[in-house]
Amino acid sequence: MDVKIISRRRAPRPVTLKLTDGSVLKGQVNLYHEEMELNRVSDLFTKDKDPFLVLFEVALAGKTEQVFIVNKEHILWIIPED
Repeated sequence: MDVKIISRRRAPRPVTLKLTDGSVLKGQVNLYHEEMELNRVSDLFTKDKDPFLVLFEVALAGKTEQVFIVNKEHILWIIPED
């Protein structure tokens, strides 16, 4: 049996994204993935084949530090906040 070690390393990047239902979310994405650090937010869509994007530290409806797992097919646009 193969055992995969999951890294807890983070390279957070703040982003704003809009979903197909009109929702706008602000939070952070991790640019460290699969033991490599991605250079740009767009790399999450071109180099990372996972169909989901994890957005963390999202503030929504009065709650903070929420985590959203979003299907990439439902993202209309994403803006890196530098």
